[in-house]
Amino acid sequence: MREIEDLQDLLAMAEGTAVQAGRLVHELCNRPRTISPKGFRDIVTDADIAAQALIATAVRARFPTHGFLTEEPDAQLPSSGDVIWVIDPLDGTTNYSRQQPVYCVSIAAVDGRQLNTSQPTTLAGAIYDPTRDELFSAAQGGGAWLNGRPIQVSQVAQLSEAILGLDWSKNQRLRQSALNLLDRFAHDVYGIRAIGSAALAMAWVAAGRLDLYLNYNLKPWDVAAAALLLAEAGGRCSGADGAPWVWRNSGIDFVASNGRVHQAFINRLQA
Repeated sequence: MREIEDLQDLLAMAEGTAVQAGRLVHELCNRPRTISPKGFRDIVTDADIAAQALIATAVRARFPTHGFLTEEPDAQLPSSGDVIWVIDPLDGTTNYSRQQPVYCVSIAAVDGRQLNTSQPTTLAGAIYDPTRDELFSAAQGGGAWLNGRPIQVSQVAQLSEAILGLDWSKNQRLRQSALNLLDRFAHDVYGIRAIGSAALAMAWVAAGRLDLYLNYNLKPWDVAAAALLLAEAGGRCSGADGAPWVWRNSGIDFVASNGRVHQAFINRLQA
């Protein structure tokens, strides 16, 4: 177990760089952007690249032996170390590219000795929403926080009262799965929201604004900070089958909830 001072150092770095990167992308949002395709229904902007470079430079200056796992490939960054910084410099890039104010920066410090396991330990993490100036953060065993105030998941205990967040996969088969879910759950839950930023949606579950979130194809940089935040806020995470979610770069099916409606939701998913 790391000393609490080490955790606080990691947390301070995650929080500070998330805010700096978030303010950068927010400042750039209304300016002309360079937008490039990087796959089917997938884009990257120059703001993504600039934010990631800002974060990586700050981390390397403070922790030169740490490694990185980033959404945007960068061969100049080391990939191994006792601590791995898992970075999504702009989660919700499509929203951002259309000037829709639902996007965030997500940064997590993960135990690098466990990186090749099914679920490495996240030591500290931060998710920053620059349009609302909201900083969600957590360190292992230290609770979940929003702008310095403790947060907890909602008290909703019935699916019929739950607000479900989801997002559309780029993959046609998985997108169809989400559409099928809409058809099945439309009358079972209080409401359904498509967010467009997985990390921010899961932060909202941690803060009690949503009760459930489902995504069939997340990546480690979407999940690393959010999973810790949820755990520290009293929530629950799993795969769509109810089993522990598995860390993999190829795609993670992920259910996040307040814990109280989790099993009922899983049961309906599997019915």
